[in-house]
Amino acid sequence: MKYNDKAYNGLPDASKQSKGIEAVLLEYDISGNNPKPLWLFLVNPQSLRFSREAKYTEISPLASQRSEIQYTATTGQTLSIPDLILQTWYCGKSLRPLIEGIQRLMEADIKNKKYAPPILKFQMGTREFGPCVLTNIQWEESAWLGGEPASVRLGLELKEVPKAISRGEIEQQKTKNLEAAKATREKQGKPRLPLTDRQRADAVAAAKKYLEANIKQWAADVQAAIRGNKYKLSTDANTGTVTMIGTGGKAIGKVLVWDGFAVKTGQGITTIPLVSGGKAP
Repeated sequence: MKYNDKAYNGLPDASKQSKGIEAVLLEYDISGNNPKPLWLFLVNPQSLRFSREAKYTEISPLASQRSEIQYTATTGQTLSIPDLILQTWYCGKSLRPLIEGIQRLMEADIKNKKYAPPILKFQMGTREFGPCVLTNIQWEESAWLGGEPASVRLGLELKEVPKAISRGEIEQQKTKNLEAAKATREKQGKPRLPLTDRQRADAVAAAKKYLEANIKQWAADVQAAIRGNKYKLSTDANTGTVTMIGTGGKAIGKVLVWDGFAVKTGQGITTIPLVSGGKAP
């Protein structure tokens, strides 16, 4: 057989060794722990049959000779494992545990508060299929030992389901979203995170020091309020803005902005009334 060189050279190498490879249905675990075997194949499958479907909706315009189709979705893969031949008649073994065990993978375990069948992963050597669920089984018994099944032809069908997000991925996404939110707040001139009570107290202390250090720049009534300590300072935790409030709860003006690390003052930020010719430092 003559291969297309470009296609052939693009294929990865694979070992022909098959000794020791055993097929198994594992519990799909998003936590990253060692997977738990739920059902061991007595014999490896002779064939794996895969299928997948792209779904389209047919649209028939009036008087058109050809229908149009509109894409809606692509299904996950379906893995069919037909004709597993299980023979234990000559060994004097019952196949009942295997038959009952595979059926349990299609059932909820209400007693243990598991209200849906387990999510699975099929594995045979390096071949993996999952996450998936077992949707169909068929078996035919043809020999028995005292009523116990000892010759069975078994078929399975597994359907791929969306991959569950691991806890690590969830935490990673949370961190990414938090950093994006911090960056957005920073661009808006806000602290990267809302200020804590301690940071709000630090902002008030910085504002008080700033007002007192530059007292000669403020209007006469503001100077009087500062000297008589007849004012309050209020910090907005979301924006970091410190506002000076006079008697009667009336806002005098914005003193500064504190982002938790540094003070921002001056033109465009400080709105405390100034003396004639004064300038907010």
